[in-house]
Amino acid sequence: MMRNIARLVIAFGAAFLLTGCDPIYGVMRNADLASAPPLECVRHAVEAAPGVVSVDYNESHTGKGLFHSTPWVYSYSYRGAPSSNVMGVLQLYKDYEGRFSYKNNLWQMHEPPKQAAIDATRPVMRAIKKNLALQCGITELASGVREECIGVACNPLPN
Repeated sequence: MMRNIARLVIAFGAAFLLTGCDPIYGVMRNADLASAPPLECVRHAVEAAPGVVSVDYNESHTGKGLFHSTPWVYSYSYRGAPSSNVMGVLQLYKDYEGRFSYKNNLWQMHEPPKQAAIDATRPVMRAIKKNLALQCGITELASGVREECIGVACNPLPN
């Protein structure tokens, strides 16, 4: 009996160690929002940011709500000119409770994005945040954005 339990523990331990996690590297900027943002205004705010030349929009649900509202994610993928290194994704998440959160990311799995992309995109992320506050009335972004840099250097931005 004890031998079978020991084998089971070893098997689960080995399976756990072998599955591992996919590491994510890059810049992540997050904030909770007080209310639903005006989605068309968000697109215009992203498009108006200096350095952005194209924006692709996508929306999808992230599951089905049986006894509550269905969660959704609204994504705005933006890029600069080919030689600019500007790229990122702004996502607005609506959770099961109907609460919204803001995420503006430049990340990838297994290896860090190029430092040139981080350095070029972070000022654009800041400009998008400012546009969202001024043009769309999302005032909580002025002081509530948390930036996390994983495996990349996030040097101080000039004012």
